Amino acid sequence: MNRDIVLLRTVEVVAIASYKYIGKKDKNLVDKAAVEAFEVMLKNEKGFRLKVVNGEGELDQAPMLFVGQLLGDLEDPSVMTYDVSVDPVEGTHPAAYNFAGSIATIAFSRENTMLQLPEMYMEKLFVSTEFINEIDLKKGIVESIKNMQKKVNRKDLKCIILDKPRHKEIIKKMNDLGIIIRLIQDGDVLAAIDVVNGDADFVYGIGGAPEGSLMAALAISAGCKMQSKLVKYKDIWPNEKESEARMKKETAWLEKHNLDFDSILEDLDLVADHRTRFFAAGLTAGGSLKPVDYKNGKFYVNAFMSSHGIVRNFNSVYDVKKVNDLKPEIKFLFDKYKR
Repeated sequence: MNRDIVLLRTVEVVAIASYKYIGKKDKNLVDKAAVEAFEVMLKNEKGFRLKVVNGEGELDQAPMLFVGQLLGDLEDPSVMTYDVSVDPVEGTHPAAYNFAGSIATIAFSRENTMLQLPEMYMEKLFVSTEFINEIDLKKGIVESIKNMQKKVNRKDLKCIILDKPRHKEIIKKMNDLGIIIRLIQDGDVLAAIDVVNGDADFVYGIGGAPEGSLMAALAISAGCKMQSKLVKYKDIWPNEKESEARMKKETAWLEKHNLDFDSILEDLDLVADHRTRFFAAGLTAGGSLKPVDYKNGKFYVNAFMSSHGIVRNFNSVYDVKKVNDLKPEIKFLFDKYKR
């Protein structure tokens, strides 16, 4: 089967499997269901192999999709291997408490084209196709905003930003610049999908670095633009006891991955493949992506895919009885995770 259809269907079924635990106030149950669904959906696929470059954890932290894990066709040595960045549930907290901000997502590219990103903070700026030539994080976010405003000759650009204490100052500056701000609690990858779908002009903020790979793949595949820079833990949490130990880990990570805190990382630095593809499906979702729903024996899933500058939004209906009759591997998941 076409690998794009396989991965699209995978994120949709991951959303369905996770549905059982939405609002149950247990992040681990949501994540466990999503991870199992990913592995079940991909373990018997033929014709391609996926290597996790940016996942959730290391080998000894299973059940996670760990760095270096192989999925797909593991028997045929002749099949092509692709790099993947994957987050079975981006936004486990909003999924567990049933508020907006959670999706299932994966991106893939040619082998050895994805940069492995450590568990660190990252400053990220993701802009729509209209502003791909207007941003330069070397000069700072304010200068980039002014350039974008100048490009369209208006101030009221729409920005999505995480509602965190670390963003207090820049939120004030954006308000002073006339920017319309939408605050979110979680999910900057989901926010970037909203930019692609035209619900906002840009996403800005400091969040997790591994998610930066997903956002970079989305930017490249949708014709948008992203720039990023790694941020020191102590710059975010200067008074935490953990900061000193965390800085030692970060130094080791930077040496291992040949990275630093000064370089501006373009999207193609994170995913060096113009043919990269990005997939997502809504759990609690929000914005332009709708949450998964269940009515009268059918699951309703809103999914998203981008590749080669083409953006697709899907509304899929899974009739549980019909799917169970035709797809035993999905029946296993539907039976285990029925609500």
